[in-house]
Amino acid sequence: MTIRTSAVLLIAFSGKLFAQTSTSDCDGAIVLCGGIYTEDTAPPGTGNVYEFTGTCNASLETMSLWYTFTVQADGDLSFVLDPANDADDYDWGLFNITNGGCPGINAQDGTSPEVNCSSYGSLVVGNGPTGISTANGGTGISNGPGDTNGPAFNADLPVQVGQTYALVVMNWSGSPDGYTIDFTQSTASIYDQTPPVPVSIDLDCSNLTFRLEFSEPMVTSTVEPADFTVTTPSAQVIDFSEVTPDDPTAYAQIGFTLVLPSPLLETGMHTLAVTAVSANVEDPCGNIVVDTTFQFVVEEALIYDINTTTACNGTNGGLVATHSGGAEPVTFRLAGTLLPTGSATGLGPGTYLLEVSDANGCVFNEQVEIPDHLIALVIPALQDSLSCSETEVTIQGAQVSPAQSVDHVWSMIGADGTQVPFSISESPTVNSEGVYFLMVTEPVSGCSDDASVAIYTTSVPSLDLSQLTFPNVVSPNGDGKNDTWRPFLPQDPTFDVTPFFDNYQLTILNRWGQLVHEGGGSSGQRSWNARDVAAGIYFYQVNMQASCGTTFNKESSGTITVLR
Repeated sequence: MTIRTSAVLLIAFSGKLFAQTSTSDCDGAIVLCGGIYTEDTAPPGTGNVYEFTGTCNASLETMSLWYTFTVQADGDLSFVLDPANDADDYDWGLFNITNGGCPGINAQDGTSPEVNCSSYGSLVVGNGPTGISTANGGTGISNGPGDTNGPAFNADLPVQVGQTYALVVMNWSGSPDGYTIDFTQSTASIYDQTPPVPVSIDLDCSNLTFRLEFSEPMVTSTVEPADFTVTTPSAQVIDFSEVTPDDPTAYAQIGFTLVLPSPLLETGMHTLAVTAVSANVEDPCGNIVVDTTFQFVVEEALIYDINTTTACNGTNGGLVATHSGGAEPVTFRLAGTLLPTGSATGLGPGTYLLEVSDANGCVFNEQVEIPDHLIALVIPALQDSLSCSETEVTIQGAQVSPAQSVDHVWSMIGADGTQVPFSISESPTVNSEGVYFLMVTEPVSGCSDDASVAIYTTSVPSLDLSQLTFPNVVSPNGDGKNDTWRPFLPQDPTFDVTPFFDNYQLTILNRWGQLVHEGGGSSGQRSWNARDVAAGIYFYQVNMQASCGTTFNKESSGTITVLR
């Protein structure tokens, strides 16, 4: 709800015109509130932001001070910037920031245009006063640099009520003596003498928080909780507990959020009073808001919120309804059934009618949709078995339908008899027999399903050593073909069967019967790479014993041709 007065806004400001930074930045500009302003010193730097200062200044900024003012009545703007020491060189730039504020100056996008600029100066006859003054011989809108372009003064500038300007003055001489700025020749009025007033109050639905706007920016530090009270229709006076500015870093601003200790329960016409209990609420020019009242209507507010739980495979949907505000007791009915706690469980999918009401007869009917999510998990019972030749098995084929993205959690029965998670892979690898459990969860709905599969150990290996073959050629040239010599199975030549022999002894002899390689044993090398021998014919003898499956005991010998 918004209440607004018919007050006319006489002054327009940009949202962050008075940002609390540095007086060497436009956002921290000094507000000019009188006809003559005296500056005793100048800061040594350029503030927190290096800013555009005007074309005549070659866009350079040095030892700058920024000022701002808003036109109160149409006319011509004129000012004289008079150095305390006439030898000092002060340059300046003037920008219309009505629309673009301070950011528009650096953006140079036309929202805060440069309207006047002067970098006039002379090393021969001195510098002296500068500014905007037709009466002092001023012409043009941009003079300088030096004394090669135009006089020391620019021509008077026509301005209109409501326009806001930013003036930057730069101390190019680095002088400590300061200057005065005299605006008294202006026919336009730039001095704000209008007392600010509240113009609107926005209440939130809880009747606890207000957003208050003034007719012009107020100095942020002067606006405190003690400056405001609310008087109810029953004449109860309530103090505010908190005041928060729209921008806590701004020097001055229009909008503030006021918070009461508890929601307003009375309805009807209330009165906001701005008092002087905690000093005065004032604008940057010292105009104060004191003993001012503003009336607004409060109506009973009821806010409710509904959170639903998705049904999974047609069951166990739910909802939780909560509320704030309203006249107690606030009740919830789902399809005509009272929900004492505002919650319902065990709901199937579909559309339900939820009624929310309070003691004042405030009734809301809300259609609530309980969605359904289907998820089913199947794991094929037929899986590989563990054996002496298959010491690890990868569980395959877990299928979720309908197809969807799910999270996987595998678990197994631990030593203490409880299920212990061990993998989040879709297809984990296991090395012991037992029952393995998988739960899949669709993360958005939270719906899940589970299944289990048994992995067994078999005494029948998948390894058939009866088909063992012995190569007769080796070519150790690193091409990945016949690089090493070892026994193999024709159906899978790349599979290394030698680790499955309990005993394995390999001997390689040259044509003269000399030993060139010997390997094997329980853990020794069981292949021959022939890298250190010359091309030619060699003889091998291998003794093998294996107990994986049918007992295997064999001795084999033959020739090996080494090719280079």
